[in-house]
Amino acid sequence: MGGIDRATLRAAALHLDRHRARIELEVNRRLGRASPPPDAREELIRRLRSYARLASVDWNTARPSFDGFAGYSARALERTAQTTVETAGEFSDEPAIREALREIGERFRSGIRRVFVPKDDDGSKKKRKKRANAGKRVRAAIDRISDAYIALCLETGTVYDLNPAAETLFGGDSKALLKRPLQKLVRPEDRVQYQDLESRLDAGEDSAPIALKLQRLDGEAVPVELSVASHTISGRRLAIFSARERTETSAPDYSTRTTSFDGIRSTSTLSARST
Repeated sequence: MGGIDRATLRAAALHLDRHRARIELEVNRRLGRASPPPDAREELIRRLRSYARLASVDWNTARPSFDGFAGYSARALERTAQTTVETAGEFSDEPAIREALREIGERFRSGIRRVFVPKDDDGSKKKRKKRANAGKRVRAAIDRISDAYIALCLETGTVYDLNPAAETLFGGDSKALLKRPLQKLVRPEDRVQYQDLESRLDAGEDSAPIALKLQRLDGEAVPVELSVASHTISGRRLAIFSARERTETSAPDYSTRTTSFDGIRSTSTLSARST
């Protein structure tokens, strides 16, 4: 950490939080159409802010998180991090804060190189093809799941992906369902319960399975048992729902409700239909 004390690191972390909107706007302006795209770029900047807060508490044990960024090159991620700390530094008149931001940025970029550069160096066509094939296998496995699979983009609250069983459940094809607010596919009497669930998931909290009524496109109510998992794809934070129809008189049975997610949790190569 050199000569930077903990109080200065805290001030730098607070500076990143306080100017987050200005920083993201300027970074997006400077990088334009460069990789990664704006949504993944903003997620990486959020990870940098989180790392800065952790580093201000314990510099030696803080580690940045890069889950969900496997599809981007280390060079593009480093460029985004470098541009972010440079931009943040320009919004401060304090030399000590600018120096702390440079130190935080260097540690963050070092983490990127440690995680991604070896993969970039030996990323042969054969390995890229293998990753692509793995994604196709996961996609095929999800399409064969008998339960309805629905991926919700937590940033927008809209349907990001779904499988054929979900199309059958809602009575419409993917074109009619993708990018539709998921709460509109929940019965009005259960929307408060659903909105509370979505808010807790957006805050990073876990959720036990729940029972509620979804709504088909023709307005018909569909009682379901709903299991929830979290996932990140290309920087997008998703809530993944697995819905199984139930009868009004049957009690929800959650004893086997985790099996549908086994293949989903293990990969970041899932390619959604909405992209």
